Amino acid sequence: MPKLKVAAAQRNLESLLKLLGGTADERLRFWEIVKGITTPAQFTVAARGLTKMESQIGAARDVAKSLKATAGKVAKG
Repeated sequence: MPKLKVAAAQRNLESLLKLLGGTADERLRFWEIVKGITTPAQFTVAARGLTKMESQIGAARDVAKSLKATAGKVAKG
């Protein structure tokens, strides 16, 4: 029964947002502001920052693996 209530609430919210008119991006912006979490622009900036951090972490991981292999060779040799 709770799933039906959630689905009904989702449909009602979707209908209300469509009543606002505008593009899907404008409705998304409105919804984000109503939720009070962030604006779409801030979300995009944060997502780009996370992507850059992921690539830097990957590079650091590769350097650490290389360093570990080199240290192993030095210890043996």
